[in-house]
Amino acid sequence: MSDELTIKSSSSSGKLKFSEQQPANSPVEYIRVNLEDRELAASTSRIYLYKPDDLVAFLDELAREWKGWQGEKEWKSVEGDLALSGTADGLGVVALRVTLKSGPYEDDWCVQTVIHVDAGQLEDLAVKAKAFFHAAQR
Repeated sequence: MSDELTIKSSSSSGKLKFSEQQPANSPVEYIRVNLEDRELAASTSRIYLYKPDDLVAFLDELAREWKGWQGEKEWKSVEGDLALSGTADGLGVVALRVTLKSGPYEDDWCVQTVIHVDAGQLEDLAVKAKAFFHAAQR
């Protein structure tokens, strides 16, 4: 079991980090999220996932379709305070747009950046996500 899961950008200093799973040893319901890129640093202490398997399935799908797809593939937390949107360039790079908000309300702060993930990283990321979120194996 890992205490954190980090997705690092292959083209910048950007990174998305999940940590502080709650509960610690069953399917995770709440996590802390840190997002960094260039001069951006944002963190939320309690993102509610409801079904962590859905996030793991999203990452699995990106890994399975690493050669590319049309349009965007999207996932968001139940309260919309974390959203991921992936597009593929067909050349082995996935642009993962990350939107992080301080809460579900319109006047909460909101930051967004793109984390570029090389196709070769996707399968390893999906495996690590299953372990981190204590997701059911598919």
